[in-house]
Amino acid sequence: SGVEERSRPSVGRGRVRAAMVILDVKRSEKKNEFLYETTVKIGVGELLRDLCELHNLRLKVQRLALTCKELAKHGPIRPEETRGISEEISTRTELDVHAYGQPTNPDEHGYRTGCPPPPEVGEVLSRTAEEAETAVSAELVAQRRTLDKATCQSLIDNMRGAVMIAYPAFHRLPVYDPTRMELEDKEELDGASDLQAVLDHTQTNLWWAGKELQTTSTLEQYVGRNEKTKIITKLAPRSAGAPVREPRIDEDTHKAMMAHYYKKQEEQKKLQADEDDSYLDAEWANPKALKDSLVGGGRAVSWRPGGR
Repeated sequence: SGVEERSRPSVGRGRVRAAMVILDVKRSEKKNEFLYETTVKIGVGELLRDLCELHNLRLKVQRLALTCKELAKHGPIRPEETRGISEEISTRTELDVHAYGQPTNPDEHGYRTGCPPPPEVGEVLSRTAEEAETAVSAELVAQRRTLDKATCQSLIDNMRGAVMIAYPAFHRLPVYDPTRMELEDKEELDGASDLQAVLDHTQTNLWWAGKELQTTSTLEQYVGRNEKTKIITKLAPRSAGAPVREPRIDEDTHKAMMAHYYKKQEEQKKLQADEDDSYLDAEWANPKALKDSLVGGGRAVSWRPGGR
């Protein structure tokens, strides 16, 4: 019946799609934003741990993609003692900048060997890295696409496979190369860049609506029972205190307002600079137009008796 059809749950890809709460997870940087899908029944402590792990995995995908693209373009990184040394300077020292091999695509900064893998293999490596970057981009928020740990791990595995094609079993890929260090989980995370700003869930707080969510509570105690909810949350180190509140208007509205005010300002400048008084000859600028229209209906007044 019609009632039965309306009450039947929607099915997607062979399974019932349950309503889930969407978290817009942010940090201080706009590019570290992503959407996460969960349920209001989850504990805040478990949620905080999941968000920190996903945040760290997402950064790892971005770091690995960046190093893979450089690896495909200019080959492995040089030993530390020869990084940044040009070929001209190397002739005056005992250091051999071409110890890895004769460069086919030299690195202008002198940090890589200039010996990339074969073009067809490098193209696979570069394309895989670009696809991974797109899959974790902050642009997913505007597209309303969520991110999870399984997706990030799959992207890392894809890039691992591409690296294995170019360097089987890491053959001729030095242990100090950033790509190999990332794949072996030996990367150096000193926090010197945004891509290294990993989070420890024991030293991080989750904020929503200006309130710190307590790890002993559930998400339901803060946002209610409605699963069809989207909230904006922020991850912040405990030592940093409360994060900056969200602006009252979104970025697109702010840009539209600024464009409108700029247009008005330019129009006002043009009016102030315009000294042309030719408009005074126009009919609408006649100061006696109202009087003329009222006296005699706008017809010329004749003072001759009986004149028309």
